[in-house]
Amino acid sequence: MNSHAQLPHHSVWPAGKWRQQAIRLGRYLGLIPNEAPIMPPTRRQLLLAAQDRRRAEQRQAAELARARR
Repeated sequence: MNSHAQLPHHSVWPAGKWRQQAIRLGRYLGLIPNEAPIMPPTRRQLLLAAQDRRRAEQRQAAELARARR
């Protein structure tokens, strides 16, 4: 028999909800800029952003090459 109290397995406030509240408070206090996302980007979003950056760099390089001709 256990002498300590058992904690419930699931919380009424999941971790994501706590994080959202902490970010809202940080924004209210001016500690976090308003542009900061509430949820971190997904792996897919990160990969798409990296692709976009690469394409932009390639486009700039092509424009520079064209300008130097």
